[in-house]
Amino acid sequence: RPQNNFVLYRRNLHAIIAREQGSATAKNFKLVSNLAAKKWADESNEIKQLFEIIADCAKKVHDYTYPEYVYQPR
Repeated sequence: RPQNNFVLYRRNLHAIIAREQGSATAKNFKLVSNLAAKKWADESNEIKQLFEIIADCAKKVHDYTYPEYVYQPR
């Protein structure tokens, strides 16, 4: 399933934290997720739109790679 704009934002933040503070901090997924949620709420519309564009691109790649994929929630 393609990742949405927030998931991509969180992954990006995780990579930044891992690079700047080391893998020990980055391994605390709950901390990173909580931080991402707070930062996302305060982000500008431009940043949110950027990640929406990235998510749209990811969806197109996913659709091309897996043309038969149909999301089936359990």
